[in-house]
Amino acid sequence: MTSKPGNLPLSISILALRWEEADMRRIAGIFFSMFLVLFTLFDLQLPSSQHVSAQPISTKQVTSPKVGAQRASFSIEQKKDYKLLKAYNLWPGASSTKTYVLYPKGSKAPRDVTADLAIAVPVQRVVLYSTTYIPAIEAIGELDTVVGVDNAAYIYNPALRAQIAAGKTIETSKNWMPDIERLIMLKPDIIFNYGIGNEWDTFPKMQEDGLPVALIGDWNEQDPIARAQWALFIAAFFDKESIAQERLDTITKAYESLRSLALSASKRPKVLVNGPFQGIWSVSGGQSYMARLIKDAGGEYLWADNKDTGALNLSVEAVFERALGADVWLNPVSGAKRLSDVRAMDPRFSELPVLQKGQVWNNDLRCSPEGGNDYFESAVMNPHLVLSDLIAILHPELLPNHKFTYYNKLNE
Repeated sequence: MTSKPGNLPLSISILALRWEEADMRRIAGIFFSMFLVLFTLFDLQLPSSQHVSAQPISTKQVTSPKVGAQRASFSIEQKKDYKLLKAYNLWPGASSTKTYVLYPKGSKAPRDVTADLAIAVPVQRVVLYSTTYIPAIEAIGELDTVVGVDNAAYIYNPALRAQIAAGKTIETSKNWMPDIERLIMLKPDIIFNYGIGNEWDTFPKMQEDGLPVALIGDWNEQDPIARAQWALFIAAFFDKESIAQERLDTITKAYESLRSLALSASKRPKVLVNGPFQGIWSVSGGQSYMARLIKDAGGEYLWADNKDTGALNLSVEAVFERALGADVWLNPVSGAKRLSDVRAMDPRFSELPVLQKGQVWNNDLRCSPEGGNDYFESAVMNPHLVLSDLIAILHPELLPNHKFTYYNKLNE
């Protein structure tokens, strides 16, 4: 499974974070690494895109009071005999809208509606092409419907890994590309995938072969709550929007409460992110998802003055100059367990005050034996947990008894 540009797709978890750094998304193995690198480079090269606001959600399923406005780039409209879903802004620069008609099993699809896909719901056989979709499906009690995943090696979720081990869920990629024959054999009701707008997209080939694909645009949202709201879009395919909405309300309340707490801090520590790779240091743009999290946690991002939402590919020298003023360093290098691992990347890093003070953290606290990182899986749908970790890092006095979910401090 990818981890979209936080996963890109499960494989590209894909480009994984892409998630935090590119602005996030799909991470795994070579795909996981590739996804991470490609997604980062991809975001970096594209101009910042305007966020397209979604239409208000109208659905009989949503009965709990909503907390805050709909922020994500999709809409759900309840019609007389079906639901009409629209997804916008699926990748930077995307101009098209994807439309999906969901009609009750046992009935016929409406004929007078133009849509990219009509699906009978609730779905019972699902394939995931990004690890970030896993928590949304688990939260509504439908994990057992997952019959296929992109890259199984990089899944963290213990329950889904157990399904894979038992042969109930199988891997559907071969040489980092979709295994179309295997996908057809699975007879999925829906394949949840994503697009990045270039030749790395896997969904066109699936559609050419008649496979049912719904595109998820969570990774292209810069607002943490907007990303989490895509859980509601996924839940619509199971007729469980009310369950998803209730959870989203809880998450939104928790996030806003934590953000208000961080605003009470008297200081705003300066934050450095990522590390160099083959001479290039990709950092999150100043209007990116990661920059937003740092701001909401009461930190001052070193590139907050930048207007991009994607990644900035800079020279080591250019980053090093600003890094000298950093108070905290997040995610310097994947797999680093000690400060010495970071120093080994470049002798000059020993001169950085942030490294000398030991304020270096990696988001790899929860990993499976095979390398699946839960940050690239559940963090997208749990922004309040990410925010609480960051507040505890930047302002430990505000959360003195905090138990970390994703972040781990590097020691000597």
